[in-house]
Amino acid sequence: MKRTDKIILYSIFYIPAILVLCYFFWPVVFGKPTSELIKEDDLAERFSGKVESLYFDKQNHNVKIALLSNGYKYEIFRQWEPKIQVEDSISKKKGSFEVIIYKGNNRSILDYRDTYRK
Repeated sequence: MKRTDKIILYSIFYIPAILVLCYFFWPVVFGKPTSELIKEDDLAERFSGKVESLYFDKQNHNVKIALLSNGYKYEIFRQWEPKIQVEDSISKKKGSFEVIIYKGNNRSILDYRDTYRK
């Protein structure tokens, strides 16, 4: 095979492979850490409503879901499962780590920062 043919073949196969690898590894090396992305997602979340039903979503690692009156599906952390019941009202403001639970005249606050690994 001629030298120019080899160069053309290598460029056809190796350059796209290198570009694909760079596409996937660039965020891993130079992107934000996973913990920072999780915190950003938690801060951006906003919801409020009355818990109409609770169920376990088997297709999503058996996570407990609170279906709110406005149709929002809130994924409950394992350590928070006993604290949220049907007929409770829950709300979270955008930019806050706190989830407020109203049970009749009582109010309790759950903090996302308690769920992060230290």
